[in-house]
Amino acid sequence: MAQRTPKRSNEEIRRNRETSRPQRNSGRRDYEPYPDDYRRPVRDPQERVRPAQKKRRKKKKKGAGVLVVLLILLLLLAAGVFFVLKSGILKRDGEVQTVVKPLPEAPRVVRTATLGSTGDIILHLPILYAHQAGEDYDFTYVFSDVAPVYQQTDLMVANLEVTLGGPESGEYSGYPGFNSPDSIVPALKNAGVDICLTANNHSNDTGTYGMMRTLDVLDEYGIGHLGSRETTDEHYLMTTNINGIRLGMLCYTYDTREYTEGEKSLNFNYLSDEAVQKIATFNYEYLDEFYADVQQQVDYMDMLNVDAKVIYMHWGTEYEDDPNGYQTEMAQRLCDMGFDVIIGSHPHVIQRFDTLTGADGHQTLCLYSMGNELSNQRKEEMDPEEPRGYTEDGLVIQVTFEKFNNGDVKANAVNIIPTWVELDGNGYQIMALDGSDPWSWGAADPYSAIDSYNRTLGRLGEAYPEFRASKGQSEVLTYIE
Repeated sequence: MAQRTPKRSNEEIRRNRETSRPQRNSGRRDYEPYPDDYRRPVRDPQERVRPAQKKRRKKKKKGAGVLVVLLILLLLLAAGVFFVLKSGILKRDGEVQTVVKPLPEAPRVVRTATLGSTGDIILHLPILYAHQAGEDYDFTYVFSDVAPVYQQTDLMVANLEVTLGGPESGEYSGYPGFNSPDSIVPALKNAGVDICLTANNHSNDTGTYGMMRTLDVLDEYGIGHLGSRETTDEHYLMTTNINGIRLGMLCYTYDTREYTEGEKSLNFNYLSDEAVQKIATFNYEYLDEFYADVQQQVDYMDMLNVDAKVIYMHWGTEYEDDPNGYQTEMAQRLCDMGFDVIIGSHPHVIQRFDTLTGADGHQTLCLYSMGNELSNQRKEEMDPEEPRGYTEDGLVIQVTFEKFNNGDVKANAVNIIPTWVELDGNGYQIMALDGSDPWSWGAADPYSAIDSYNRTLGRLGEAYPEFRASKGQSEVLTYIE
């Protein structure tokens, strides 16, 4: 008979259960929170790790080490390739060659072009009388002294403020309606003038016929014309390549349509329908029209990839010392459009030189008026309009454009040579007051020449010597005792 296990009391059963119950957290996996409600088991540090688990851990560590080594090798390989490309090390035919790449070249000037400009060429009747040679006229002496200055430039421009209407337009005449002899053109050509400005308030003095004939005579002697055109197929814009630097040039004159019932006119003389299409004009009352037209020309210049933009403006108020409000407003607007040089005429006196800055930082050189280069507006003749002698004074402005090895082109040098019209026993002569020694100028009246020089340098203002100094040019002698 099987022996039965003694029956335990309830108290023994209770004690036995309490002693065999596992301790709280003993051998148990708990969880701790991680971001995004992610939970992972946390092994109790006292939990026993079996040998198989240790082996797997060793394999994982070994694999991770191999990956780290491979990653380091890849980084070293990439660094080596970069070094080869950077330093220029090449391998050819088993030889290692080192090609040293040159550093970026510093900006340097590779080309230059100098543009010369001078003021009004006006043939008053006394000048014709003084230079009559038989039935014709010889103006060689007029330009004999200044010609070398003209010829220093690569391109020389003068404002021809007369018309060449020929005998068909009547006798030769002076102010107020100029009909001048053709012989002025070969004299200009021989002196070194390449282009004449033909948009000014006297361009219609002998009507449409005289306007067109003037261009024909210039063509005959190989002088270009800017501001008017022979056919509507021609552009007012002139582009020219000087020593590998391409200039785009324009010329405009003010018109007087506000006095002629809105019809375009010059000096109150109506322009014919044909002439309206053949001369570039603007009106102070319609400047938006002018700006729109100029912007079209600028866009065309950009399309042609010109290197620098130049505009000649026949504007301002006669005999005024300073530019008027229209001139300064228009000059700033033209600067903002991207013109590099603005050169003015019409006041018959020199007005200041200035440097303007556009909205984009673009710099523009502006000479508001060049004054007279040749005229009979002598101070004894100009009372009361201008008895101070300023109408005797002129100048040649030489602007040098520099082209750099990176393709940039800048107007980086300016030289202004004062001129003075002297009347001596041989007639009228334009004297170049170049240099600091007035006794070398060759003037018959050196003291009047010195006075003219001082007047001109005084009127140019402070911006001229300041600009030269900023570009490392020599100091300008602003006054001669």
